[in-house]
Amino acid sequence: MDENVKDANVKKSYLAKLSDKLNDLDKKLDELKAKVASSAGTAKAEYEKTINELQGKRKEAEEHLKTLKVASKEGLKEIKKGTKKALDSMSKSIDNAMRRFKK
Repeated sequence: MDENVKDANVKKSYLAKLSDKLNDLDKKLDELKAKVASSAGTAKAEYEKTINELQGKRKEAEEHLKTLKVASKEGLKEIKKGTKKALDSMSKSIDNAMRRFKK
């Protein structure tokens, strides 16, 4: 297989994996948003603050993903690290928020 085709296939597969992860995180974020609707007072304010922070992290992760889509082979490795870091950070923050608001 041509090296360029192989690289393109690896990139495509990686992008699909990251897009799936972002979609999963979006579902969890939607769960948190639903809890806002059923909460009141201090809890609601805390939920809203957390959701705003998570939406910022989501936007950052999406920007990394967009950059990754157009990245050259040479820049791919660094961009992959940044994208993974952004998605991992968002995932960890969502999991922490879900645990905190489960109480």
